Amino acid sequence: MPYDLRHVPFSAAGSYLALSYLSGHDQVSSTVSLRTVRGGVQHRELLELHPLVAGAEASAEAEFTPERLRLRAGEGDIEVRFADPSVLRLAASGVGLLLSARAPSPYDTLVQVSNKEWRYLHFASGTTLLLRVVAGAARSESTWDGLRSPLVRIVADPGTVVEVEELRNEPELPERSDGGPDGVPGFPEWLEGAPPAPSHLAEARELAAYVTWSSLVGRSGHLRRPSMYMSKNWMVNVWSWDHCFNALALRDRLVLARDQLLTIFDHQSRHGNLPDSINDGTRTYTFTKPPVHGWALLRLLERGSVGESWLREAYPPLASWTEWWLRERVAPGRRLPHYYHGNDSGWDNSTVFAAGVPVESPELAAFLVLQTEALAIVAGKLGDDEAARRWTETSSGLQAALLDELWTGDRFLARSALTGEAVPSESLQLLLPLVLGRRLPREVFGAAVERLRTGGFLTEHGPATEAVSSPLYEPDGYWRGPIWAPSTLLLVDGLRDGGELELARGIAEGFCAMVAESGMAENFDAVTGAGLRDRAYSWTASVFLVLASDYLLPPVSD
Repeated sequence: MPYDLRHVPFSAAGSYLALSYLSGHDQVSSTVSLRTVRGGVQHRELLELHPLVAGAEASAEAEFTPERLRLRAGEGDIEVRFADPSVLRLAASGVGLLLSARAPSPYDTLVQVSNKEWRYLHFASGTTLLLRVVAGAARSESTWDGLRSPLVRIVADPGTVVEVEELRNEPELPERSDGGPDGVPGFPEWLEGAPPAPSHLAEARELAAYVTWSSLVGRSGHLRRPSMYMSKNWMVNVWSWDHCFNALALRDRLVLARDQLLTIFDHQSRHGNLPDSINDGTRTYTFTKPPVHGWALLRLLERGSVGESWLREAYPPLASWTEWWLRERVAPGRRLPHYYHGNDSGWDNSTVFAAGVPVESPELAAFLVLQTEALAIVAGKLGDDEAARRWTETSSGLQAALLDELWTGDRFLARSALTGEAVPSESLQLLLPLVLGRRLPREVFGAAVERLRTGGFLTEHGPATEAVSSPLYEPDGYWRGPIWAPSTLLLVDGLRDGGELELARGIAEGFCAMVAESGMAENFDAVTGAGLRDRAYSWTASVFLVLASDYLLPPVSD
């Protein structure tokens, strides 16, 4: 599985710079651009890289490994490496190099400091680049109109080495109270420490490790910990549930796993709710995301890798998050919490929300059953037996309400939180209570598994998010059909816990085979397995690593 710059950006852990063929939000260009992944930025392209053959711009063939990118043209190439997360080193060998801006915005300015140094003030993104010639010679062919540089061009001769550094002027972040490191290992060490996978998945494992490693950004602005973006293509945020799946793939890197699980809690409101998403520059609270955090913590606790200091840090915000759902999102006279919008569930356009909102969806209750169970366990480990008892009672009450209100005898359903009327839907979302596994009564678990098997959800690649037979199924319908990594892992985890080991392994095999063929896409066509949308998605990579390691290496056993 070669690294393909049309889909996977060239970047490094900790960096806010990336190179790719992307232009604009999700368009693919024929020219490689240096882009910023700073948050809240609409104009991400900073500079284009062009090889010059005999002084003329030439088309280039890009190839890269995690350590270096090469743009081959004629008899030469331009080699690009990260000297550190904020510094790129560009070496032109046998060809010249042109650095240019396609369409500078108002106030974008190139300032020549000396004959070997320029500063590019990119107003649209708030970025300042220092361009420095460290070997060879380069010249500016830029222009100035009294307000901006309408033409930005720096031309380097063959044999020239140019460093491009992102300069940041921002308040210094305080030292970390836990003493955790700001940096992460280089890629070879990262790959060595990634969850193992069967030999036939070695290439996919390497790509998954690269996507997770390169999607990390350093502490800056709102981000108080090294944090993993969903992608350095255009999904340049941490959303309030994806970070849990990324934490699971880092279970053997404890400090970084804790950072991923808790980074979103650094921005918890005083009411207890979590933001929808964060990045270094922005935070959004209009929506939130589902409470899968307790499920993730339970999974980490099972491995015995969570220490007391981690539990003491995690317990108060997790309790506050849970209490918010139970206090603010239970309608008068109702027993179960609800979503205001599909975005709150993470299943943005799921058919569960087609008839209107607010909606009581069964997986929300299931997640809270697990989260209150996790809180009971943590409270017990921290010596608070009374809190442990209260959380255990809450967990039992939620599960009883789930079965009373949203189980029909052969399937789970969703209801309007206003009227109590059942919501018509053939969404896989309604089967996610299977995540409860052995906690469900055997007849309920068995009937839900049968619906999963026979309801038109399972394909050779994994579980479609809308039954393929549904009139609302769409091959590229986001949460109305395509296969997604998080829903797959949640189901596989619950099936295993409930004793459906063969089915769990089969789904894991199909998903991992699809990813090995189609890459680390945001989601996948459920029928063909083709990758869709963003093609370098970190939670897909993380789920692949977890499934390949936990389900495909050793025989699955009780």
